[in-house]
Amino acid sequence: MNSLWYIIYCCSFNYMLYPIINLFFQWKYYKFKEYTIQRQNYILKNVIKYNILKYISISTIPFTILVLFDIGNHTHFIHFIGALYGSCDTVALIKDMPLSISTKTHHTITTFLSIMNTTIDWKQPNIILKLLALYTILSCYSFDVNYCLGMRFLSSVEQQKDMKEKAKQTYILTCFINWSIHIVYFYNYVYEINLYGLLYYCLIAFVVYDDILLLKWLNQ
Repeated sequence: MNSLWYIIYCCSFNYMLYPIINLFFQWKYYKFKEYTIQRQNYILKNVIKYNILKYISISTIPFTILVLFDIGNHTHFIHFIGALYGSCDTVALIKDMPLSISTKTHHTITTFLSIMNTTIDWKQPNIILKLLALYTILSCYSFDVNYCLGMRFLSSVEQQKDMKEKAKQTYILTCFINWSIHIVYFYNYVYEINLYGLLYYCLIAFVVYDDILLLKWLNQ
């Protein structure tokens, strides 16, 4: 089966979750009904992404080391996980919701990378692909950020403070690890990086910029 079908399946699944979770939130949270459809979609988007990233974080634990050390061929699994990860941002671009320019750029890059991922043979990935896999997996572990972004509209001020503090601790750690590894590799192998490597670093720079904006918000 062509791995592009993973994109179609995952985006369809993600899209169908909106009306289902919408019904649940309409029933459970009275405050949810007071928001516009655009705001409701934004809340749902982040709650859905929170749960999907949490699932990916758990399901990839046994595979991350295998991929980094070239043990076995997990191409189809990585194609599926990449499509599932990207579906959250792809559907968010389609749905009517308030998104900043930096977030839209982030989502567009994620969508592009998830599509490109389906063309890659992960049997023996090069170092740039490993950096991409590592950045994606570590980003998943900060799923509490998405929970915070969505549920802040349905929580009290004290609950928001607690959520932001919890999310900030995880986010700082994952960003620090990711950025450190990328900086060290770039510093040591800058003269060996090819055109694809430079393109990757340019795309990641936009993602990092959005990460910094989120960290500033969490620190408020």
